[in-house]
Amino acid sequence: MAVEQVELESPITDIDCRRDLDPPYAAAWILVRRGGKPLGSLELELTEGRVPAAVIEEAVRTQISGMGRRQSRPDPDQLPSATVVVPTTMSRREQLGLCVEHLRRLDYPNFEIIVVDNRPLTEPAVELPGVRVIREPRPGISAARNAGLAVATGEILACTDDDVEVDKGWLLALGERFVSEPAVSAVTGLVVPRELETPAQIWFEESGLGLDRQYSPLSFERHGRFEVKRIAADDASERVHSLYKTGEFGLGSNMAFRTAVLEAAGGFDVALGAGTPTHGGEDLAILVELIASGHKLAYEPAAIAFHTHRRTTEELRRQVSGYGVGFTAMLTAISLRNPWHLVGLIRVIPAWLRSLRDPKAPKHVNRSDSYPSDLGRMEIRGMVIGPYSYMRSRRKQRRQQS
Repeated sequence: MAVEQVELESPITDIDCRRDLDPPYAAAWILVRRGGKPLGSLELELTEGRVPAAVIEEAVRTQISGMGRRQSRPDPDQLPSATVVVPTTMSRREQLGLCVEHLRRLDYPNFEIIVVDNRPLTEPAVELPGVRVIREPRPGISAARNAGLAVATGEILACTDDDVEVDKGWLLALGERFVSEPAVSAVTGLVVPRELETPAQIWFEESGLGLDRQYSPLSFERHGRFEVKRIAADDASERVHSLYKTGEFGLGSNMAFRTAVLEAAGGFDVALGAGTPTHGGEDLAILVELIASGHKLAYEPAAIAFHTHRRTTEELRRQVSGYGVGFTAMLTAISLRNPWHLVGLIRVIPAWLRSLRDPKAPKHVNRSDSYPSDLGRMEIRGMVIGPYSYMRSRRKQRRQQS
């Protein structure tokens, strides 16, 4: 599938999706924006390698609900200073270069970029133009992010990954949300595919493992001990759901925090995340714990990050398994820190287990006939070993600290 964008404040024209490679594109995934703000996405078939303008206009009219919000922009002097932290093991040099290139183009008045080289100190140092590179030899994305936090000078700390290319207005959208909602402690943003060139990348989109994409700004705040109130900015609608229904909270590749709040929370759990036996979960752990302790979280779709999904089926299998491990490792981590979470989890686990096998569950309904059946089994197997993996990771981290 070709990945394209349409800006409604410009005339809509045909999109040419022809290419020289085989197979040709079968369809186009189109992000629809107005004034830079995302309104929704479309999946449209091609006509002789093109998407006609008339087809796009009809799809926008029938499939894109509402036209988003318009709001006054804060004075640039009100925007908080920002630090952007990118952890990397230097294993994706080309993608890291593109990531940094897009960060350097950000439309923001006062920010710094810190790339954290998360390799052993025996590896040669790397310099990148226009950014500060620091070393953190302890393995794991959480240790790397905490190293960035320790030297950050910004009032907000924004996180992204080395396989992400952020939109020019990404940091501005995050900063403006912090200004417009002073009570917010963390803001997450929209993550969309950078490319859909392989079956594995399309299957990831179908897997339900990514962010539950929403195009309305959201706010989340604690509602009782084990529930969250979700407020949509466009229509002021409110919905209460379980604290552990985390699909809309955000992802580590696109999130920002008030630096003082993240420091007070102790940063990220170094036993969670890529580069540790748990493979993930560090992003959800900090978001859940902030909400549970009374902080407010915001989701801002105008903060757009383009993620390069894993290109091969084998990489996808490892990723799906890792997501399963990371999710239950995260639940183990927050429960060990606050045993009250066990009470909340007992209330939702039966329905959650049923949803894993329900073909009509929201996570499953978008899967095509070609979606590999073993991916679901691999995710469940990962979930089974998640608690053990977290305990093993904690022991490993303690040995490294001693």
